[in-house]
Amino acid sequence: MTDLKGTDPTKPELAILKLLWRSKEMSAREIHREIESEFGWSYSTVRTVLERMADKKLISKTPVDGVNMYEPQVGKVAMLSRMIADFSKRVLELDTTPATAFFADSKLLSEEELAELEDVLKKTEAE
Repeated sequence: MTDLKGTDPTKPELAILKLLWRSKEMSAREIHREIESEFGWSYSTVRTVLERMADKKLISKTPVDGVNMYEPQVGKVAMLSRMIADFSKRVLELDTTPATAFFADSKLLSEEELAELEDVLKKTEAE
C-alpha cells in the first residue's frame, strides 16, 4: 500500500474508496452507477476523478478485456486512522485520539479492523 502523506481524499474520493474497500475491484461504469445519485455526476466526471485518484496513488487502474478495473491502493484502516488522528489534533485540539469504542457501531469496520485501528491509533499517539 502507498504512503498516505498528502493524500487526503475529498468527499467523493472517500465515497469511491469505500466502494472499492467493499468490492475490492470495480469498473468506472460500476462506480458511476453506485455514486451517480449521491453526487449527480456524469460518467466522464467519474472517470476524471478516478484518474486523479490514480495519480494520487489512492487507487490503481488495470485494463481487463478493454475495461479499466480500479482497486484501492490505500488500506482502509491506515487511511481512516490517519484521518481520525489528523481530525483529533487539528480540529478538536485533542492530545489523544478517541478510543476505538467510539467507532464500534461503524458499518465500515469489522471487529478485526477495529482492533487494528486501535493499534495504529495508539502508535500514532505515541509518536
